[in-house]
Amino acid sequence: MKCKAPLLDYLSVGRNPLHPSLEKIEEVCEKLDSFKKCVKDVDQMCLKSMPNLQIKLYEYLCQFPIKDSIKVQEDCFAVAKKENYIKDCLDNITITESNNVKSSILRNEIILANTTETKRSTMCHILKGYSKCYSQAAYLKVCQKAASVEHDILKYIAESVNVEDCGLSPFSAIVSKYEELENEKNCGTCDDKGACNCTTGFQPDADKKYCVDINECLGENQCEQTCINSKGSFTCDCYAGIFVLNEDGKSCDIVDKDVQSWLFFAHGQSIWKISEDGKDFELQKTGLEKAAMIDIDIKEKKLYYSDISLDVIERIKIDGAISEPIQNYEVDGVEGIAVDWVGRNLYSVRRNDIFVQTLEGKFRKALYKNVLKMPRALVCHPLKSKLFISDWSSHAFIASANMDGSEFKRIITDGIVWPNGLTVDVYTNKIYWGDAFLDSIQSADLDGQNRNFIIQNPAQVPHIFGMTVSNSYLYWTDWTTKGIVRANKKTGANLEILAQTALLPYSIKLYHPSAQPQIKNPCEGLKCSQLCLLKNNATEGVCGCSDGFTLAEDGITCQSSCTANEHLCEGSNPRCLSKRYLCDGVIHCQDQSDEGTTLCPPRICIAGQFQCHDNKKCLPAAQLCDKTAQCADSSDEQYC
Repeated sequence: MKCKAPLLDYLSVGRNPLHPSLEKIEEVCEKLDSFKKCVKDVDQMCLKSMPNLQIKLYEYLCQFPIKDSIKVQEDCFAVAKKENYIKDCLDNITITESNNVKSSILRNEIILANTTETKRSTMCHILKGYSKCYSQAAYLKVCQKAASVEHDILKYIAESVNVEDCGLSPFSAIVSKYEELENEKNCGTCDDKGACNCTTGFQPDADKKYCVDINECLGENQCEQTCINSKGSFTCDCYAGIFVLNEDGKSCDIVDKDVQSWLFFAHGQSIWKISEDGKDFELQKTGLEKAAMIDIDIKEKKLYYSDISLDVIERIKIDGAISEPIQNYEVDGVEGIAVDWVGRNLYSVRRNDIFVQTLEGKFRKALYKNVLKMPRALVCHPLKSKLFISDWSSHAFIASANMDGSEFKRIITDGIVWPNGLTVDVYTNKIYWGDAFLDSIQSADLDGQNRNFIIQNPAQVPHIFGMTVSNSYLYWTDWTTKGIVRANKKTGANLEILAQTALLPYSIKLYHPSAQPQIKNPCEGLKCSQLCLLKNNATEGVCGCSDGFTLAEDGITCQSSCTANEHLCEGSNPRCLSKRYLCDGVIHCQDQSDEGTTLCPPRICIAGQFQCHDNKKCLPAAQLCDKTAQCADSSDEQYC
């Protein structure tokens, strides 16, 4: 009894029934050392009569690292001892005695050695009460680390008397709840009826009867590019490496201002370029018949265009004028082309279908069949592995499509008639389109949600055709004014006509490194024998094959499956060619086998015309497969 007296002194009922006072941990540990020295020679049978769990509690408190943690927080433990809100809370923890009389826990000595089910339940009740007392907001506000130490001690006691964690909440959850309640106080106040007075950046929630954060980043926001919401506020950010945030904290400025921006636009018989401010104007390409659709590849500095009269898709270097053929058949009806600058493919829409091929024109594949009726525009967003297509049939729509051919979905189906101009902002992840019937420009998220009118005025947008987007502006071509026009992409403000053209202006594209941010091409690590298509936000690539070929089990190699009505082109660009194009005077196969002298009779027709197999008549390509036999031998309807 003499040895344990100092320890019992620290466990007196009037001080703290669960553990000794922590504001003087050094004294407590000195008493423990004295106790151990005192009992060194005491008989073991005698020691068993002492409260073993209490001694273990002392040993726990005096070992590293718990002792050091307590010592650092001694001032806070002193606060807990003297503050009435802690003392009153502890005093209100009650237990029911055997005579059903509820009494304060501080007036009942707790013996940790008791392990009966009833005693364990009582101990669990006490531990939860202690946790609640030390988790009060007033204490957490000034002594959060001390409260964490107290929580660890309570968990140790729970484990010592076999009540596991006793249902004590993790301390991180206690802190989260405290912070949530504190944040609610900073947001404003609401009365019991739900009438709220909220601070700036918050709005009332009548159902919950407190103020909640306003997400300033939903829908149209004040940021030029990326909006990051926070409690009661928001911040703007810009695409790193290409843009920098301006002093206004909202707009973005291009880092590399030494590279001039150009706007390229198709002009029917020619292609022109104009500076963003409209002051510089240069001819890029002449000698065309009807060039309407163009796109740009910044990486290789090339411009792609389709001439639907000459039935070709070609490309030229930005600083040159010599054309390189990409496709010389089935170009009639092409209404849009789009360069995938990451996966290095060219997409196109023709009649009812969406096609893909390499930028060199190889391995053409119908990616989606019979999904369109009257396609009008096509743009791609490689960073999201998405295509966007407009269709102005009787039930007009805008659709999104995965670039690997896995999903086609209509995202805009109402409030749309003639969706002509279409573009995508890869930094804000928004699509913009102009409606030539509704005389308007609208925007939406990539899933079609959060639609917003930018301009809705026939005088400003009388007949839009092509559209592109730069950092701050939308640029478009208009057939009524024959103009190149621009306006603020968010508000439609500061509208101005940069230039007017002699003929109708068609497709328009921005040429600047910022228009096509470069990221790692996931296809570079694959060894696809033909096509490699982007998927999952350009984090993956998947192999594909041209029409008439199927993907082998290895997922890489393509195998021929040409039909009896198709000719197998071999060489470096193998593909299946409809026999209707054999011997038409135009080389379609890379190996030139479609125009071989052993296969073809002497030509009596000009290149591009169909020569009836009886060699008696020449037909224009448009009369092929029109369901009316023009040739005496009906050969013009043979391979349809």
